[in-house]
Amino acid sequence: MKQFLARYSVAIPLLCVFLFTFTDGLQQGWSNWQHLLLKNALLYGLGFQMLGFAVGHIFFGDAIAAQIGWQKGSPFQFEVGMAALAMSVLGLLTPYQGYEFQLATVLVAGIYLWGCAAGHIFHMIKNKNFAPGNAGYVFWWDILYPAFLAVLLYFNYSV
Repeated sequence: MKQFLARYSVAIPLLCVFLFTFTDGLQQGWSNWQHLLLKNALLYGLGFQMLGFAVGHIFFGDAIAAQIGWQKGSPFQFEVGMAALAMSVLGLLTPYQGYEFQLATVLVAGIYLWGCAAGHIFHMIKNKNFAPGNAGYVFWWDILYPAFLAVLLYFNYSV
């Protein structure tokens, strides 16, 4: 079980996005499915996902560093964790706010996560770092999830 969680726990919030959107749609009807998907994507996919990243970087920095291919003992682990915690708070609050707050949250998440993706690419090219925490799920999540949120936000408020 421990090995399963270590390998797949980062995908659990994304699974929750779709599972809770499906159950919300069954309970509330499908006429407002875009809103349900956006709310759950912000709450679970961003809020809880970033909370998990924050806990990992703040309290288990050396283990996370090893997964990313970084040296252990970096003081930047705490700073990365605090940035993730700030985005987590935004994600957890955003579903209950209006468009402007949601837009600001998606913009901040996009800037931060695409910046992280650029850092991953740099380390893949310069250091040949293809560790799972640098070139695996987190890398693709850093690229695709902000785009997913931006598309959801656009369709929620342009339809």
